[in-house]
Amino acid sequence: MPDTLAQNAAPANAARGTARKANIEAHSAVPIPTPPGLAHKLLTSLVPPILAGILVILLYAMVRSSLPPHRQFLMPSAQGLWDLAFAVPGFVPELLSRSVTTMAIAVTGLALSISFGCLMGIVMFRFLFLEKAIFPYLVVLQSVPVLAIVPLIQSALGFGFMPKVLIVALFTFFAVPTTLLLGLKSVDKNILNLFKLQGATWRTTLIKACLPSAGPTLFAGFSISGSLAVIAAITSELFFLSGEGGLGQLLMNSKIDFKYEQMYAALIAASVLSIAVYLFFKWLGNRLFSHWHEASEKRQ
Repeated sequence: MPDTLAQNAAPANAARGTARKANIEAHSAVPIPTPPGLAHKLLTSLVPPILAGILVILLYAMVRSSLPPHRQFLMPSAQGLWDLAFAVPGFVPELLSRSVTTMAIAVTGLALSISFGCLMGIVMFRFLFLEKAIFPYLVVLQSVPVLAIVPLIQSALGFGFMPKVLIVALFTFFAVPTTLLLGLKSVDKNILNLFKLQGATWRTTLIKACLPSAGPTLFAGFSISGSLAVIAAITSELFFLSGEGGLGQLLMNSKIDFKYEQMYAALIAASVLSIAVYLFFKWLGNRLFSHWHEASEKRQ
């Protein structure tokens, strides 16, 4: 009887082994896709913004052509922009000098908002009752028109450099603590439990777990605030016309003197500065987090 069972089991085992071998051979190794080269990265990075820029230029040309001839000076052509702005002797150095002034105001105000915003975000994360007490006032501060508090700023700080810096700080402050608080609250609970099991202090957990995990979200807030900083610096110069002038004063002077080509040149310079600050924070965030954090992974 045992010999009979062994004889019956042998064909079954042989068939099972053949099936297993067939399955192994059917699932061959899948090669890892080759990473895209430098040319592919440049193509995917540059072509979309170039196409969008061409579309904007076409729309600008369509709108300009629809204007009556006597009003087309309001939207200068590329030739007029070159002849009456960039080719004018002394204008480009002035444009660069005023851009540096605007950037000094923007960077100083942004540094203040980032410093105090990060501190406030950590405090609200640590103490829930302070979050409930402070957050509504952050929303109120964001919703108050700056024009309404300009007289108060003038009375307190005068008309120099610091009032403009304060305007920039008010414009750029809200995004920093809110994005940091969101990132700190989004930390994986399993990571927090692991730190608790190891007896880590709150400070250690904050530095080694919470802040690194909140980094990509925080840098998204930095990018938003950075792009707003240049706009806020120009806006502050419209309120405080004294002192060394930046792009805001150049915009006002060009409009008053009907030099619309120079006004558009100042607008282009302001846009370039805003985009540059935004891209800087995006680049820095990718450099710091893209190699380990899923939220910062580069899409192929």
